[in-house]
Amino acid sequence: MPWNGRSHLTQLTSQLLGSCDDIRRTVNWQARLTEITSRLVEAYGRPSLGNYRDPVKEIFYILLSARTTELLYQRAHRRLFSEFPTVVELAGAGVDKVMKCIDRAGLGRKRAVQVVCTAKRLVADFGPRPQSNLRAMSLTDCFAYLSHLPGLGPKSSLCIMMYSLDFDVFPVDVNVQRIAERIGVIPKGLKHYQAQKLLPRFIPNSFGKDLHVALVAHGRAVCLPLRPKCMDCVIADLCRTGRRFQRKKAKGVESETQVS
Repeated sequence: MPWNGRSHLTQLTSQLLGSCDDIRRTVNWQARLTEITSRLVEAYGRPSLGNYRDPVKEIFYILLSARTTELLYQRAHRRLFSEFPTVVELAGAGVDKVMKCIDRAGLGRKRAVQVVCTAKRLVADFGPRPQSNLRAMSLTDCFAYLSHLPGLGPKSSLCIMMYSLDFDVFPVDVNVQRIAERIGVIPKGLKHYQAQKLLPRFIPNSFGKDLHVALVAHGRAVCLPLRPKCMDCVIADLCRTGRRFQRKKAKGVESETQVS
């Protein structure tokens, strides 16, 4: 069964749908991506990527994750909330003290300023417990609010909405974009913001989180950036790159048979 969020992807992306040809292509890809989701969930389950159900903790988790490795930003996040357990304490922290918590992750003063400013904004807007206010927002209001917090863009906002606020949205990270290009659902060479705008139209409603998490897991284990392991891929027959690999492999077997 797909993960069931509290709003549908089409609410955020229906404005992207254009001509009848586009709609037919969308329906065809939604059917294929339903099967892809099913296979990947069977292969990987629904693994935790370290995200938080608490939207306040998730905001800072995502904020710290940009341009650093998973191990380092997870360590920085734990250290930050060990030193400043509440958003009120974080809002009152000095930038230098925040830097001491996150500098080992390679995160500098700019990120520390973003952390403090974001905490101040949350407290100013919602008081000492912003969680209930964030959970009460509509999809469009939540996206607009999060996107205007320091250091958070559209993809980061969608991650927070998906992981901690139960919206059925679809963030596009580097793993997701790479695999979507190889599958053939979007063209290669798009800038990230273009992929983020285009790809969600093809994702079936209620499959956003399952597919996103599964593609991240698949991108880390099999569909690697430089040398994808197409031989080990459970969706190779549904993938343009995978089918190309299978054809080459079949030709190689045929040649060996003829030689022998």
